[in-house]
This record gives sequence, structure tokens and C-alpha cells, in this order.
Amino acid sequence: MSAPRPVSQRCDTSMSAPAPLARAKAVIEALAGNNFDGLRNQQVANAIHASASTTFRTLEALEAIGWAERVPGRDDRWRLSPRLIQLAIAHQHETARLTQQVDDFINRYSRSPN
Repeated sequence: MSAPRPVSQRCDTSMSAPAPLARAKAVIEALAGNNFDGLRNQQVANAIHASASTTFRTLEALEAIGWAERVPGRDDRWRLSPRLIQLAIAHQHETARLTQQVDDFINRYSRSPN
């Protein structure tokens, strides 16, 4: 399991976001890469430098909107939900599709005339 990066390395401090939103982002980033075993609430709290109770409320809020879940059979561990992963994959597919369109355009307009 990889150690989550400190929040200071993940948050863009040039823009301020409401604290709960910034905390939810930090929790999501802490959970990223830990989907098989998940992380305990305290591990997430330590990673984002927040209290365990605040982190737990954030995890429950993310669970309520379908972006985090408890690891089945290990209720003390949390991970990103399949829905959040599906959103990331959909974004990746869209990016690949658009990249292909741009590549096709470049190929079409950069051919030398015969």
C-alpha cells in the first residue's frame, strides 16, 4: 500500500475552496491507490491532517453520494467506490477519443500534395 501524500502536496493553494470541499478532495486523493485493502479512518485522517471524527463525517458524506464505500467484510476500511472509478475511466475514454480526432485532423491536413 502506498503512503498517501500530505494535503499540502495535493491542494492548489492559489484558489480557495470551501473547507468541506477541500477536505473531500483530500480524502479522495488519500484513498486513491488503496482500493484493494482500503484505508482505516485514522489512516485517512493522518494523511489529510484532520481529526478522525471530521474525516469520518467526510467519508460518510462521500459514501452517501456514491464516491466512497466500506471494503466489504472489513467495515473499518474505506476505498473509492466503483462509481468514482467509472467516472475517471469515462474521462480517460473521452480524452483518448478526442486525441484520436486531433491526430486524424493533423494527418489529414499535414499530408503533402501529390
